[in-house]
Amino acid sequence: MTMNPIAQEYYNKSEGIINLSWQDVEADVLKIIAKMKAENFEPDVIVSIARSGLIPASMIAYTLGNKQLYVIKVDFSIVQKDGKDQELRDRPIISQELTKDVSGLKVLVVDEMAVSGSTLKLVKAYMDIKNPAEVKYCVLYKQPWAGFTPDYFGREIVEWPIYPWKELRNNILDPRAKIKMA
Repeated sequence: MTMNPIAQEYYNKSEGIINLSWQDVEADVLKIIAKMKAENFEPDVIVSIARSGLIPASMIAYTLGNKQLYVIKVDFSIVQKDGKDQELRDRPIISQELTKDVSGLKVLVVDEMAVSGSTLKLVKAYMDIKNPAEVKYCVLYKQPWAGFTPDYFGREIVEWPIYPWKELRNNILDPRAKIKMA
């Protein structure tokens, strides 16, 4: 099975790759936190879009003082594979709903990247029926052609990011990793 044409179009827009270090990610998380503080936005809870948003959401939660972190799982992939070799649906689906009642709360929704914006649009529609007091959306990286502009992002990139947490997959160290396994 191959990637659907709509998804392929977005992936093809990326101009090469960018290898991100932990220092890059930490700096971009701090940019997000600074923007939130400048707007005086202090979430009551953080909702991570799993799987990809879990690490940046955890980093933000700890940086903000160990905020409560909950998960919603959204699947665009039919089968999880590396990078551009994914089998994707025409649109994302929610495969695990939010278990936390967020009525009346200020919520920060976190994902790692906005490519097409489809995932964030779906989550926004879902969060709108959950009656939060306020919801802000955040990604580490936003591509300029994304059809959803999050409230906060670390930076806009045109490359396809390779994250430091993806160096170890299936007990095999990625060839780009800086350490060697014994």
